[in-house]
Amino acid sequence: MLINNQSYRVKRKDDATWLDTISSCINKHLEANQYPLRFAIVAVKKNEILIETTILQYDPQLSFSKILQDIEILHPRRKSHQHSSFGVVQIIPTGIRCEFGGFAGDACPATNLLAATADFLVTHPNAVNASEINEMAANVLYVEGKSLDDFLLGHLGLMQVMSNKIGTFVDALGVSYLPDVINTLNAACAVKGLDSSMYMLLQEELGVKIAWTKSGCAVGTVLKPEAILEVVEKLIAHGATAVGGVSVIHGVTKEMFAQHLRGKMPNPSGGIEAIITHLISKIFRIPAAHAPLPYYQDIKEKETFNPRASAEFISIPHYFCVLKGLAKAPHLIPLVNLDNPPSHLITLNNIGAIIVPASLWGEYLP
Repeated sequence: MLINNQSYRVKRKDDATWLDTISSCINKHLEANQYPLRFAIVAVKKNEILIETTILQYDPQLSFSKILQDIEILHPRRKSHQHSSFGVVQIIPTGIRCEFGGFAGDACPATNLLAATADFLVTHPNAVNASEINEMAANVLYVEGKSLDDFLLGHLGLMQVMSNKIGTFVDALGVSYLPDVINTLNAACAVKGLDSSMYMLLQEELGVKIAWTKSGCAVGTVLKPEAILEVVEKLIAHGATAVGGVSVIHGVTKEMFAQHLRGKMPNPSGGIEAIITHLISKIFRIPAAHAPLPYYQDIKEKETFNPRASAEFISIPHYFCVLKGLAKAPHLIPLVNLDNPPSHLITLNNIGAIIVPASLWGEYLP
């Protein structure tokens, strides 16, 4: 399996929606045995857009290849009706330098304010994750970004649960931080009562490395994505109903992190973390989230001038926020259609509004 990042400049026909345009573009450029793990409109000019994608190239003999042949964006489904309950989806994309939500859980106050206006709010982990802090309201549903995409495309329903059994994988390169991770897992069990003691240490390094797109968005690649799938499969076999992970991320420099703290650059590791969890979500349809193990001290120096990033400096494994989010994360149920979904599921038919940052569509093309 290989992960790479690409970009396409696309013109929209007058009779086509933006969703149709994106779908047609991805369908046109995908080659055999490829799956689009993520895609984003990063710039807009009248009827032209710039799309950036992360593509997974896979072996057709892979046991998961049949799952990867189902490409949701090529078959979007529209809601069939508006359900009586009023749900809101909040999206704050990772790696694009959002003023609120682009640091460490700093979108949580806005998330909870929005949740107070609705029966429930669906958002993704980086909107509320803040190292050891996750203060999302009780009616906030914690759904990984890829699963949220597929929910909005009408392919997944959400089933609320009382609790999850959380399994954790640890990058082999992070073995020196293993005591910190174990203490976090044990503290979550003893203090909050979470079922989170199960973990597995990988036998080989994942090779997680950041990268930047031409538009300046944070992305990245994973040298051994198969190792992620293997360990998640084992955790599920041992009863995990939600999966979290921690890994060492390469390529972040001292200057990058300083620029990020000053709001001049996206979180360097945000994009590659999303790619890791997108892969897990697509293959296993299980709640997932990720946290970075610490950058070296000479890179991640402590600063106090930016409260939005302060949570970065109060933890070593940055992982309790993930455990709290996954504890009651809804289960992901594939849907045949939206005409008559099971009554116990939350679907696109329940969503009355989608809230995004004002400048989410990026810059105007030159």
